[in-house]
Amino acid sequence: MIRKLAKRLLVLIYVCICISFLVGCLSPFFNPFRWWLFGFIGLMFPYILIVLTAFFFFWLFVKPKWSIIAVICFIVGWKSILAVFAFHIGGSFNKEKKEENALRIMTWNVRSFTSGDEKFRKPGLSIHQMKMHDLIKAYNPDVLTMQEFFTVDSGKYFNTVWHFTKDMGYPYYYFSKDQNSYRHHYSGTIIFSKYPIIDTLKSSLSLAKEDVTESLLSADILFRGDTIRVYTGHLQSFGFKEREYEDISKIKNDPSERLDASKNIFRKMRYAFKRRGEQAEFMRNKLDSSRYPEVFCGDLNDVPNSYTYFSVKGDKRDAFIASNFGFGQTYYSFASGFMRELPTLRIDYIFADPRFNILQCDRIPKVFSDHLPVVADVQLQK
Repeated sequence: MIRKLAKRLLVLIYVCICISFLVGCLSPFFNPFRWWLFGFIGLMFPYILIVLTAFFFFWLFVKPKWSIIAVICFIVGWKSILAVFAFHIGGSFNKEKKEENALRIMTWNVRSFTSGDEKFRKPGLSIHQMKMHDLIKAYNPDVLTMQEFFTVDSGKYFNTVWHFTKDMGYPYYYFSKDQNSYRHHYSGTIIFSKYPIIDTLKSSLSLAKEDVTESLLSADILFRGDTIRVYTGHLQSFGFKEREYEDISKIKNDPSERLDASKNIFRKMRYAFKRRGEQAEFMRNKLDSSRYPEVFCGDLNDVPNSYTYFSVKGDKRDAFIASNFGFGQTYYSFASGFMRELPTLRIDYIFADPRFNILQCDRIPKVFSDHLPVVADVQLQK
């Protein structure tokens, strides 16, 4: 009797997982600004996929006919699976360009160039900044886009823009200067280029006064006789602060406060999903207006198989998916050990126009910020 009930329970769980997977495949079609629940489902999709895959292999050996249901789910959701997991097993990223006419692009949320335990900004170039700059030098991108970029244009603190233009070999740049404090302190998104920038455009992504985000920038870059448009942007984050990380700890360890802590986390996440849905639509309209081959690089603060991901990506190719293997985690939380261990948090992307060949791409596993840099070599088809 117990064995029969256990079997029925297992089948019920299997069916629920299949249904959850199929619902998750709908996430890219429902804007979380109006359908915020799909934001949570998209976030959970990789784990639903892992469980469904485990069930597939279990039934394949125990009762093969039951595995057919999982196969049908995989076929229906193949587009979502390809967005979440890269299947290209190959060599490591070659720092020497494979093709002479390749354009190397790097994107990085640099967290104002501060380390995880750094509390106060000090005068001059810190050792931590030196290490970050050395990493950029090692990969030597032609175009470098950064989010949460910080500089000071006067006083005793370090002028980061001056350093990149004079010492790092990037004479051309466009900086959003989204936030200004203490008169001379600026932060925002930025595009640096070794090639001439012939036109620029800045579009604010703060569509509501509560938004915590940075601008969408575009720069038209003259590269070997062709004009290429590079975009960078930074969408609404969950905005977790010390209280939220304490709540995550309570959810794990304190049953008496678990409900209140969960409500606070839920409210924060729901708001961010809704804001990103609206920002993604706005960004999609801007990207559609480009008359040049384009590359988007930036921090979407959302995972693959989300409405945000598919809206911004459009018909472009995801450089990581096109040339790498695995989930490709790019977010590293200094404040939460739980979030730090989540392998599916790929939220930083390089999307290339179909007119580009993607030669290679990788996320660089160096923890100097709470985001890992992503670098890719692309080649414009003639």
